[in-house]
Amino acid sequence: MAVRLLPYIKDQFTPAVVDQISGVLNESSANTLKAINGALPILLGGLTRRVQASGGASTMVSSLDKGDYSRTPFDVSQVIDSTQSITEATTADAGFIDQIFGDKLTRTTELLSVYSGAKPQSVRTILGLAGSVLMGILGRQEQEKGLTADSLKTLLLGQATEFRQALPTGLDGISSLLGFDELVTPAGPQTQVQGADNFSGTPVNPNIPKSTDGDRRQENVRWLRWAMIAIAVLVLALLIQKCGENENSIDGVSTDSTSRVEPNAVEDTSAATKQSVQDAHGQTDDSTASGPLGIRDSSDTKK
Repeated sequence: MAVRLLPYIKDQFTPAVVDQISGVLNESSANTLKAINGALPILLGGLTRRVQASGGASTMVSSLDKGDYSRTPFDVSQVIDSTQSITEATTADAGFIDQIFGDKLTRTTELLSVYSGAKPQSVRTILGLAGSVLMGILGRQEQEKGLTADSLKTLLLGQATEFRQALPTGLDGISSLLGFDELVTPAGPQTQVQGADNFSGTPVNPNIPKSTDGDRRQENVRWLRWAMIAIAVLVLALLIQKCGENENSIDGVSTDSTSRVEPNAVEDTSAATKQSVQDAHGQTDDSTASGPLGIRDSSDTKK
């Protein structure tokens, strides 16, 4: 079974955490706990209904891809020390919550407030805390492991019935408002996302399974990385080879390292060479001298 999102987040709201949140929000622990128990299935059910809509999953994944999760908490307990830390956490996820509920957020908050006895602002903060953690879980998976629209949709629909059944009695108004009657897990064989054992993951790495597209994307990144390394090694080898070539100290021209370098100023004037030139051309002196070719140095030829 894939990671069960509802208990995964609910377990973070321990009695100590609930008491601490109650103190910061100036609410009773009983009202805070009631608001939490209603907010969690509402949040997850609302997200599931969002991805069920046409293009909803792609929109959510695109939004997650643009997020900055460097300050997003892994656990609710990390951001409940003060009103300021809670405000910073819930502000970061404002866009995420707005995308889930749209224009129904205000009415959802009011109904949950009436049900729990907590102030509407307190209810909104509780939704924000849970939403911040959920956004961090999904956002990091999207950016690091290739969570796609299809795998997000399959993950949530695989637990849709659980979200609907976890909604406390007394919140029928929210159920109707958000269309929770449509939260039904499809029948059929388990998919890769629903069937993988992920619950051994940690808050840092919940190990939500990658889709095939995600695997391919990571493989492409790895292939490109190795290709760039190979190109860099080739360029470096060519540079080393170029630097190792011999150069003529007179002309600065690269030459064959197996050959003897001879400056242009050196001329072979040996007797054998002169005789070879005379046999071939009839002279050994400057060919630009006056007179017919072969008899320009008549004194030498008569000898």
